[in-house]
Amino acid sequence: MELLSPAGSFDSLMAAFEAGADAVYMGGPLFGARAYADNPEGDRLFRALDYAHLRGRKVYLTVNTLLKERELFDRLYSYMEPIYRSGLDGVIIQDLGVLAFLREHFPGLPLHMSTQSAVCGPEGARLLKARGVKRLVLPRELSLEEIRAVGEESGLETEVFVHGALCYCYSGRCLMSSFLGGRSGNRGRCAQPCRLPYEDGRMMNLRDLCGLDELPALKQAGVRSLKIEGRMKSPEYTAGVTAIYRKYLDLLEEGRFRVREEDRKALSALFDRGGFTAGYYRRHNGADMLDTGPKKTHVSLSEEEKQRIRTDYLGPRPLEAEGRLVFRQNEPVRLTLSRGGVSAETEGPAAQAALKQPLTEEKLRQQIRKTGGSDFCIGRLAVDTDGASFLPLSALNELRRQALEDLREALLAPYRQPAPPEPAAIPRTAAEPRFLASYAPADLIVQLDDVRLLDEVLHSPAGAVYLPADYVTPEEFGPLADRIRAAGKCAGYVLPPVFRQEMRRLFSAENSLRSVRENAPDRVLFASLEEAGFWQEQQLPGERVFDSSLYVWNTAAEAEAAAMGAQSLTLPLEPHEKDLADLGRGLLPREQLIYGRLPLMISAQCLFKTRGRCLKEQKQPALSRPAFTPLTDRTGASHFCEARCRSCLSVLYNAVPLYLADQPLYGSRLRVHFTTETREEAREILSRVLAGMAGGPAEAAKPGSDLAFTRGNYRRGVE
Repeated sequence: MELLSPAGSFDSLMAAFEAGADAVYMGGPLFGARAYADNPEGDRLFRALDYAHLRGRKVYLTVNTLLKERELFDRLYSYMEPIYRSGLDGVIIQDLGVLAFLREHFPGLPLHMSTQSAVCGPEGARLLKARGVKRLVLPRELSLEEIRAVGEESGLETEVFVHGALCYCYSGRCLMSSFLGGRSGNRGRCAQPCRLPYEDGRMMNLRDLCGLDELPALKQAGVRSLKIEGRMKSPEYTAGVTAIYRKYLDLLEEGRFRVREEDRKALSALFDRGGFTAGYYRRHNGADMLDTGPKKTHVSLSEEEKQRIRTDYLGPRPLEAEGRLVFRQNEPVRLTLSRGGVSAETEGPAAQAALKQPLTEEKLRQQIRKTGGSDFCIGRLAVDTDGASFLPLSALNELRRQALEDLREALLAPYRQPAPPEPAAIPRTAAEPRFLASYAPADLIVQLDDVRLLDEVLHSPAGAVYLPADYVTPEEFGPLADRIRAAGKCAGYVLPPVFRQEMRRLFSAENSLRSVRENAPDRVLFASLEEAGFWQEQQLPGERVFDSSLYVWNTAAEAEAAAMGAQSLTLPLEPHEKDLADLGRGLLPREQLIYGRLPLMISAQCLFKTRGRCLKEQKQPALSRPAFTPLTDRTGASHFCEARCRSCLSVLYNAVPLYLADQPLYGSRLRVHFTTETREEAREILSRVLAGMAGGPAEAAKPGSDLAFTRGNYRRGVE
C-alpha cells in the first residue's frame, strides 16, 4: 500500500519523504481545497516535483474545487500546462468539468477523484472509470466491507484516509460554511462551523481518526493508498505521523505487525482533538466518535521530541551518486556520475601538462566531492589520472557543476512530458434571465419530504410532484404516483442524499425492482453518481435528473453529466446569479430551486442518536415521515436536523428558507421544496409563487411579511 502524506508547504514535503512517504498530495496557488495552506507556487512548485522525482517518489496536485465557467476555460489550461510538462504524477479533482477538461487536454495524466465527490459505491466508481478516472478517494464514512466492494467491483484504485481530522459531513456535501459565512468548502475556504459550540455543546466536533490498528484489514480490503490528513499542520506533525505509519506498514509486510502503546501516545502528542476514534471502518456512527465537551488543549510534544523530529526528518538530505573521473594530459576531462542505473557523462577542457605541481588524485577527489548546495553528494569516486596533469580549479568546479546538472536532468528526463496542444477558444454567450411571469404553472415542481402535504399540492396547478424514497418505498410509490397522474401532474421520485448499503439492498430486492419498472416514475432525481449508475445498469425507467449535489458549475460539467446519463439537471445552490448566467442556455433542461430550506450538511452521524434517542432503534413513526431536532447556534438561530432513518443519515437544514421567486431565474423548470412547512405555510408559498407565474402584481411573488427568508449566495456568491 502507498503511504500518502500531506504537504501543505515545501518543508512538509521534504519532511514527509524523509519520514518514509511514498507520495505526497499538495496544492498549488489555484483551485485547491486548502486555500489557506502555504501551498508552493511558481518555482517552488516545480522544485517540489523535481525533489520528489529525484527520490523516486510521487506528487499529486489538488485541483479539487468547483470551477466557474470562466475559470475552467480561461485559466485551467495555462495553470496546468507547465506542471504537466514537469511530470505531475496525478491530479486530485472534484469537478466533473475539470475531469472532462483534463482528460481531453492533458493525455496520460492520472486522474484521481477526490473524496469531495462523495462517491460511495461501485456503481458510481464504474461510471468514473468509464470517464478516465484511475483512482477514487473514498469517503471517510465507508465500512471495510464497502471499501472492498468499491475496489473489487469497479477495478479502480482506492485511496482511504487513515489518520487525521474527520468532517461531520460527507466531504463535498457541506454547504454550511458557504451559506452561513460566505466561505465555501467546495472552493477550499471552509470556516469549520462544525467545530464551534452550539446550545448543548460541540455537537458536531468529531475526534481525529487513527487507523493504525486497521492497517491489516485495509490491506485485505484491497486499498491501494493510505492517506494522512493534515495540509494545514506543521512539518513536525507530517514527519512524526508519517514515520509511525511507515514503521507499521513495514512491520505488516514483514509479518510482525503489533501496535505498541508508546506509538499511540506519540501520535496523540503530535495532535489530539479530544482523543482518537477508530472511525467508520467497523461502525456506521456513534456519539462516542464526537468530542462534545468544552474545547480541550492537548498535551504537545516536548521540545526534546520536537528537536529529534527536526534533526531526523526536517531539511533536505543529499542523494548519493557514484562517479568516475578521467583526468589525463591532452585529453578532455570526463566526469561520469550515476545513480540508480542512470548515468550522465560530462566533458570538460583538455588537461594540460603540469608546469609546476600536478593535481594529485587526492586533490581531484576533494574538488569533485564539493557538491554543497546541490541535490547530490558523491560517494564512491574512481579517479583515472596520469599524475602529471593540471587544470585551473575553476575549470574543475565548472565540470563538477555541469556534471551534477547533467545527472539531475538524466534522472528527471523520464518524467518530462511534451507540451499538449492549446485548446481552441470557446465562444461564450450568457443566458438571459427570466422572471416568474414568464413561466407556466406546468413548469413548477413541488418536492415533498412529508407526504402528508400531498393533498394540498394535488389541488394546485403545479406541473410535477416529487416524492422521497427515504419515506416512500418503491412499492408505496405506485399508488401515490397514480394519484399524482390522475391530477394531471408528472410523478417524480427523489432518491436519498447518499446511496449506501441500506438503500442499495432496498432497491436491489426483486419486488422493489419490479415495482419501479411497473410504476415507472416520470422523473428520477439523483443526488449521487451511485444512483445514476444503479439506474443505468438496471435499465430502470424515468427521466434522469441530476440534483444540485451533482454539481454543475460549468458547461463542461454539464456535458460530462449528460455523458453519464443525465437527461436534465438542477442548477447548483452556491454560485452567484451571474455565474449561473455564464452557463448559457445549455445542453439539458435545468431545474432551479426557488423555495426551500438549504441543506447545510449531509451526515452519517445523527443528532437524535448523539442526544441518546435513536429513532431507528426505537422504531418510531419517524421512519415513514420526517422527524426534526433543532441545533441552535451562537447567534440563536435554530437549524433543523432531519433524521433519514431508512438511509441512516441526517440532513441539517438552514434555519430560514431560500426564496428566489422574485429574482431573475435561469432554470427551465422551477422547484419548491417543502421540508418543515405546515399545510398552511405550504399553501401560502404556493399561492404566491403561482400568482407570480400567472403574471399578477409583482408583490404577489414576494414572500409574506411574516416569512423570514434568505437569498443564500444568489446575490453574494462565493470567492
